[in-house]
Amino acid sequence: MKFIQLVIKKSAPLLVASAMLSCFAAWVSAPEKCSGRSFPREVDLGDYSFIQYEKNELQLQPSGEKWNTLFQKFEQLAFNGQGNISIVHIGGSHVQGGFLSDKLRKNFQEMVYGAEGERGFVFPYDLAKTNSPRSIKCNWTGKWQGCRNALSTDDCDWGMSGINATTYDTDAAVAIKTFNYDSVACRFNKVRMYFTKGENIQLNIDSSMQVIQVIENTSSGFNEYTFASEYDELKFSIHSIDSLPSSFTFQGAYLSNNNSGITYNAIGVNGASTRSYLRCDKFDEQLVTLNPDLVIFGIGVNDANVPEGDFNSVEYEARYDSLCQMFLAVNPNACFLFVTNNDTYYQKSYPNRNALKVRDSMVKMATKYDGAVYDLFEIMGGLGSIAKWQSAELAAKDKIHLSKKGYELQADMMASAFREAFGNYLDKRQ
Repeated sequence: MKFIQLVIKKSAPLLVASAMLSCFAAWVSAPEKCSGRSFPREVDLGDYSFIQYEKNELQLQPSGEKWNTLFQKFEQLAFNGQGNISIVHIGGSHVQGGFLSDKLRKNFQEMVYGAEGERGFVFPYDLAKTNSPRSIKCNWTGKWQGCRNALSTDDCDWGMSGINATTYDTDAAVAIKTFNYDSVACRFNKVRMYFTKGENIQLNIDSSMQVIQVIENTSSGFNEYTFASEYDELKFSIHSIDSLPSSFTFQGAYLSNNNSGITYNAIGVNGASTRSYLRCDKFDEQLVTLNPDLVIFGIGVNDANVPEGDFNSVEYEARYDSLCQMFLAVNPNACFLFVTNNDTYYQKSYPNRNALKVRDSMVKMATKYDGAVYDLFEIMGGLGSIAKWQSAELAAKDKIHLSKKGYELQADMMASAFREAFGNYLDKRQ
């Protein structure tokens, strides 16, 4: 088995001269405590000859000013146990499915033991009649229908989730429960609910949950509820106060427990492209509530899923630019990490060369915004490599998606690349 040690270079003995950095070195060896924190062992990434492990890195821009600011926050959290870091990962089915996003959440939050942060933003995909991560469970009464920003036939009032669940019933109820990667229920004492509703619709938190404060923000479409104690299940109902027709549309919820640490928010919609999220009218208004420090952009597979001659790089970059501007309007210091497309086949017939154009566009965007690129396409092995991933049970038969094992391997490799970049930052600081 091949172990990739991506934090401390063998040729950097000066690291151990610093007490702080010698403690950080424990990140890749046996766990040890330092300033009340401890670091987990480096993961085993497996021994797959077709994977370009030597390319498993974050390609940072030379200036790296924004990344230095982000790494300072990680440093403060790692060694002083102080601060909060908000991560937003936005994409298509790779994110919605949960295998990648759930493992990435675990990896980020385990970078600093005891700093798991909050559960963050969730959407109950089952309620919208589509596949859901295993970490989100939902039960309901009433009839609900979904509406996705990726479907040209759908036209809805979307928030930042890009997906809605709407009921026209006069009475309905919903219960949402979330879990971490190890199937432990996530607890919260505050929730922010994003929705739109008719004037004759009442939204009621279940009587079993003791609410001590309610803040309404009708302009951005959310209510914030604070509870007297912690709960592991959000339960609410809607009720019409008259016989007039009306509706209630649920757009997602943010589960909070006021913990300091790393909060990883996953926003994904099957089939979503850059066009899809630009269709969300309340995207930027609701994004303010997440205030992301790090944005992981994984939008490109669906944009590129066209014949090679039909992909327009200029238009693709213009749409991405609009998305970047919305995030910067929320936090001008937000770091952008562009994850290139995984290798795919077009209509299962031949390798999709548009992935190369997507990668070139992402490099341009990273240069423009002092961001970084994670070149998943090259790390996988380049054009046509997904066939080898499929043979190794790391990819699905459609030659577009990965398997659970493949997505979790990607999550582990991305975490290792992030650790390397953080380690290099600490190295330079000394």
